[in-house]
Amino acid sequence: MRRSLLASVLCLLAAAAAACRQSEAPAAAAAPPAVEHHTDVAAVKVDVTDLESTLHISGNLMPETRVAIMSKLPGTLSRVMVDIGDRVRAGQAVALLDRREIDAQVDAAAAAVGVAEAGLEAAEAALANASLEHERAQKLFERGALPRQRLDASDTARRAGAAQRDLARAALAQAQASLRRAQEVRRDATLTSPIDGVIVERHYDAGSLVGQGDTPVVVVADLRVMKLEAGVSELDAGRLRVGMPARVAAQARADEVFEGRLTAIAPEVDARNRHFRIEVRVPNRNGALLSGMYGAATIPLERAPQALAVPREAITTRDGTRVALRIDGDIVTAVPVREGITDGRLVQIAAGLQPGDIVVSDARQDVGAGAKVTPIFK
Repeated sequence: MRRSLLASVLCLLAAAAAACRQSEAPAAAAAPPAVEHHTDVAAVKVDVTDLESTLHISGNLMPETRVAIMSKLPGTLSRVMVDIGDRVRAGQAVALLDRREIDAQVDAAAAAVGVAEAGLEAAEAALANASLEHERAQKLFERGALPRQRLDASDTARRAGAAQRDLARAALAQAQASLRRAQEVRRDATLTSPIDGVIVERHYDAGSLVGQGDTPVVVVADLRVMKLEAGVSELDAGRLRVGMPARVAAQARADEVFEGRLTAIAPEVDARNRHFRIEVRVPNRNGALLSGMYGAATIPLERAPQALAVPREAITTRDGTRVALRIDGDIVTAVPVREGITDGRLVQIAAGLQPGDIVVSDARQDVGAGAKVTPIFK
């Protein structure tokens, strides 16, 4: 009986084990296969292109020469002969002061010169007569026909005549200087342009009192050459040389490019902002550029023809090394690179990559080396 009970227990255990195996088999068969996860990343191919490193500056375009014409004399304007936009030549009259009082002063000075000239003639005649009398007295004295006292008197008269002549000459020189000064004042009453150019400002009309402040009557500018001034960093200033070409564009003339030159680099830094002042000048073809227009200049610094290049964002710094994230198949590899010049959008790859390599277009994103990715080209 004990043997039959044991056999029954063994049968029950065998049946339970078979039931467990049957219940586990469908569960194992229902488990899905494992799938590897790939991240989509924007990617670009390393390509060959011509690169140019440039410096960009911007500011207001101003005339190369701009002159404020002011009155040297206080007075009333009798006439203003130009208006804004008029072209003038060097030496051309632009305004006149009332000259009636000035003309009277010139006439008086001229009359004084005439009086001084007559006085000089009289003094020279008196000196000539005194000289003749002295010669006669000398001869008579030598023959014993004239006492020493009379000879000395004639010599004194001759020397007095010479002094009067010299005084008359000085008086004439003084009168002539006064006349020249009066004539200069009369010339100053006519305001003229010192340069060829265009009237860009006019502040007074006929009848206005001028010469009492700092406001010019008119301002003339030579618009044939325009200049663009800007400040650059110490690093950029060290890469510049006077004479470098510059491409200038004006916001108001977006469809035109003007060829200019770098003409000046300040030899001293501005202590306020640590910038060096530079100046670009550009010929103003057909007067297309106007004073005060906003302009931008591009100065080429270096060229690299047929250079390997990638977007600037494709290079990043990891562990103190500049790297690109190259995609080999579907695996990301951080590749050290050496950079060359940049045009602001693309950067030259001097070493580390080959043409046709695929890299992550923005290496700043969180993609680690060894990650599996799917490159997406835009």
